[in-house]
Amino acid sequence: KQWYQRRVTITAGGVKLIDLMLLFEKRLVPLREISRQISGVAVHISEDETLYKQWKSKYQGTFKTLFDEFGADYFKANATAEKDLPTDAANNGFQDRLKVLFAVQLACAYEVEECVNVAKAKFDAYKNGIEPKSEFKITMLNTVMSVEVTDDNDVIDNWNFLWKKFQNSDSASEQQTIYQALGLIQDKDTLKKFSEFCLDPTLVRRSDSLYILGRSIAQTKLGREVSWDFLVANWQRLTEEFTDALFAVDAYIAGVLSDFADQDKLDEITEFFSGQLESLGPGRAAYESALQSIKGNIGWLEKHKSAVQESVKTSLN
Repeated sequence: KQWYQRRVTITAGGVKLIDLMLLFEKRLVPLREISRQISGVAVHISEDETLYKQWKSKYQGTFKTLFDEFGADYFKANATAEKDLPTDAANNGFQDRLKVLFAVQLACAYEVEECVNVAKAKFDAYKNGIEPKSEFKITMLNTVMSVEVTDDNDVIDNWNFLWKKFQNSDSASEQQTIYQALGLIQDKDTLKKFSEFCLDPTLVRRSDSLYILGRSIAQTKLGREVSWDFLVANWQRLTEEFTDALFAVDAYIAGVLSDFADQDKLDEITEFFSGQLESLGPGRAAYESALQSIKGNIGWLEKHKSAVQESVKTSLN
């Protein structure tokens, strides 16, 4: 009850969140709910790059504290120095184990320097044939692929390395882990190339193509724009080649469209599809649902964006 009564204050930033997190540290569910709300705001404001970065910066210290408290001993550049993850058999072991993984995931997602540096070190070892703990692999790959591309780093080289791993893997689950990370790269040309690969069955299985285009590449603001442009340019081909993949088409349409949050983009989308409604087929329901999501995102920003801006301004001061 105490948790439920206080949860509504999260978005406005009225509670010192790390105190609330630590207060409930024995209970994973409220811990996850707090972070879900914080990350939910991040998704809503991701179209505004400046505000998005400020929001992440605002909670970076919160998640660093969480990482120091629960994750740092288990996630180190030197794997031999890591503590063993809590086991399911130990008292409350399952909850403790999930808290460790959760703390590491959040710290890396919010670019806590210590966590990001460990992920990079583990990726360097991975390139040399040393596999990380399976529990940390997704976090490691996503973190390394999300790093801003500059002339001074090797993000493009890392992407090319992962793409080769994807091509050479015989494991569908490993390929899925890799393609989710590949879509996070913040380089427009690479994302365009990845999109083109998805229509080449010698490079990407047809069963994966639309999921990569809609769920992997469209994860970020840059990716959504690339995915939308690709959809417009290739709509006829897509509808002709994937008529037998109805569920994948639904997921593709929803993935590309649902996180947009401005009226101009909504108008652009409705104008394009006004002449394509017949070609949507069973995907029309997913399209209508995506439009409602965009309208909901626009409404959320109209109602809450000023409060988020004020919250960020207060933390910056």
